[in-house]
Amino acid sequence: MKTIIADESHIPQVATSILEGIGNRKIILLKGNLGSGKTTLTKIILSQLGILGAITSPTFNIVNDYSFANDGHLYHFDLYRIKSIEELYEIGFEEYLDSGNICIIEWPEIAEELLPNNCLKVTIQMKDSERIYQID
Repeated sequence: MKTIIADESHIPQVATSILEGIGNRKIILLKGNLGSGKTTLTKIILSQLGILGAITSPTFNIVNDYSFANDGHLYHFDLYRIKSIEELYEIGFEEYLDSGNICIIEWPEIAEELLPNNCLKVTIQMKDSERIYQID
């Protein structure tokens, strides 16, 4: 599915489409250039899932853990600073993926060999003042 929006006020509609299309897929991959809106989209998804409080980018932490009222978790990864697959093994990346919880992964390219085939893929492109979301 391809969605084109003119400004950030329409990102909640994109987040809703992602959540409606997630089905049994628990891993969401976000691809896009710096400043394309990956973290903004993640914040809106978390908000729509009922996560309250501060939602921050895990750029320096690598992963942020958000808890739900029913003891569920959502893991938000930013792999931008990861330089090797070994670093992912060190943080227990596969355990997060196998947890059955939702994982949102920004900059997932370094982790491709560890990811299952059924991930929900979201690619964000900027063109002039528009954002183009490709959801597969």
